[in-house]
Amino acid sequence: MPKTGIHSDLVFDLGVHKGYDTEFYLKKGFRVVGLEAVPELYEQAVQRTARYSERVTLLNKALYHRAGETVSFYTVPGKDDWGSLDQNNAEKGVETAVEIKVPTTDLATMFDEFGTPHYLKCDMEGGDLIFRDQLAACDRHPTFVSVEMNDGKEGEILKTCGYDRAQIVNQWMHPFKKPPQPAREGSYAEATFTGEMSGLFGRELDPSKWRPIDEIAEIYARWFYLRMLDEELAPGWVDLHVCRSDALV
Repeated sequence: MPKTGIHSDLVFDLGVHKGYDTEFYLKKGFRVVGLEAVPELYEQAVQRTARYSERVTLLNKALYHRAGETVSFYTVPGKDDWGSLDQNNAEKGVETAVEIKVPTTDLATMFDEFGTPHYLKCDMEGGDLIFRDQLAACDRHPTFVSVEMNDGKEGEILKTCGYDRAQIVNQWMHPFKKPPQPAREGSYAEATFTGEMSGLFGRELDPSKWRPIDEIAEIYARWFYLRMLDEELAPGWVDLHVCRSDALV
């Protein structure tokens, strides 16, 4: 029987990579369900989080349109964070990808098996588009969600899930951020964030930067324009974090 309700102690980490974010969530006391398609990265994450084995479940699968299938996934030697279901997305016009075969799952299946998390982080090259559409089609929604921005439509799509507050977080700024103390999510855990992590989430983000979700498309368009004009003026890449207003009270 599907699990119902939001589990306040649960985090989904879609795009585990080497497990740095997963480890951070575990240190803060959360249970974590993580998804990583690349076997080598999956094994690294398993080893990194082994001490928390009773609170972590890692799946060596790709998020896809349908669960229970086997599909092609493209990895890039030397660029282990570029792996994608889409070969062009993985190669980005400058690399040569290696094709592997991976099993699949989907968001509804994960919600059925593990429940709806308090926070869901999605950082999967190309898979972000699949995720946002699946979440919009689902009747279960985490309290907080973050997803890498690809085209500026994320706010409009996630608004259909009932989210009305949002903020854009530039991942390039992570080295300058520290977890608040006392903690506002879970327990306090010291962390030095890097470009391989998604950083702070939920109530630990800057409270002053939550905005009406309808403003996000214009803010992203301005950032993207500046980036195209001169990348040094708008470095990095950005995630969109969303929630409902009552989650911030």
